[in-house]
Amino acid sequence: MTKRVLFWGRYDHGYSKNRVNMALFRALGWEVEFFDVKWCCRFGDVEAWLRGLGRRAKPDLVFVPVCRQRDIAAACRWAHRRGIKVIFDPMISAWDKKVLEQKKWKADEPRAKRLLKWERKLMAMPDFITWDTSCHVDFAAEYLEVPREKMAPLFTGTDEKVFRPTGEMPPTDGRFRVLYHGAYLPLHGTETIVEAARMTQNLPIEWDFLGWGAYKASTEAKAAGLKNVRFLDRVPYEKVPAVISAHDVVLGVFGTTAKAARVIGNKVYECMACGRPTINEFCTGYPPDAKECKAIKFIPAGDAAALVKAVEEYRADWSRREEYFAAAREFFEKRLSLEVVKGQLDDILHRVLK
Repeated sequence: MTKRVLFWGRYDHGYSKNRVNMALFRALGWEVEFFDVKWCCRFGDVEAWLRGLGRRAKPDLVFVPVCRQRDIAAACRWAHRRGIKVIFDPMISAWDKKVLEQKKWKADEPRAKRLLKWERKLMAMPDFITWDTSCHVDFAAEYLEVPREKMAPLFTGTDEKVFRPTGEMPPTDGRFRVLYHGAYLPLHGTETIVEAARMTQNLPIEWDFLGWGAYKASTEAKAAGLKNVRFLDRVPYEKVPAVISAHDVVLGVFGTTAKAARVIGNKVYECMACGRPTINEFCTGYPPDAKECKAIKFIPAGDAAALVKAVEEYRADWSRREEYFAAAREFFEKRLSLEVVKGQLDDILHRVLK
């Protein structure tokens, strides 16, 4: 009999991680259903009763998607009353984001302590929690007090129907094209990229930015006057692979926050799926053989000079660029693809539903 999973909460169906998780369940033979909370997340179980969710066939599992801490309590109340297990895929910690990443609150402030207490209470409710890297598993065990046996990594992955080799190549006009794409957040360290561009103004290297977010304006201000920097117009999600393919190298995460050292950015999955090498700061959550992959270069966090050196190392060997493109795609298929992430989810489901 086909198993059914109910995605619960007020979340973006189109967000990459959510698209991937839905695709993974379907690839494992599950039927995917949705309960989109419309009124109040805190009382989502009451809304579910009023909207007749209980009259539908009982699901085998409830899944609460990325960043939906506010949906957890109601989802668990509704599911556990019916003997249904709940998996939560937070991706980020609300306390980590507010205190350690954005530094808006200090850890010893009463409001920060209240937030940590609230999040610890929520994290105790689901039957299992998945994180994008093993580093976040370690973080949640230490700071959020989640038992390790209730957690496992579930890689971010990417939508492989969208992100795949296009067959297009960057122009061979003597210019070396470097791309940053994604959100402008503190953990991404876009200021490091701007400084690297400043250091290479007299070299045939172009630095392109494609993205959005609260820190975009400050990044543009830092890059004012740099002729080797471009801020590209936003394109539809399905067109991003074409932009990636028009570049030689794609950049990842360079922020100096603790969270930056715990992530493998979406852009890493996306660029390697498209067959483009990358430069990033190191995260121990990467597959163990990532340091041996010729299509990945790791540098210290926030080090613009190291970023320039890594770009120059690629550029010096760019007569062999097709070897690098092939190596990127090969590593993706072997270590980061949906087939790999599907295996992770399958193991998790066996643990939760045994």
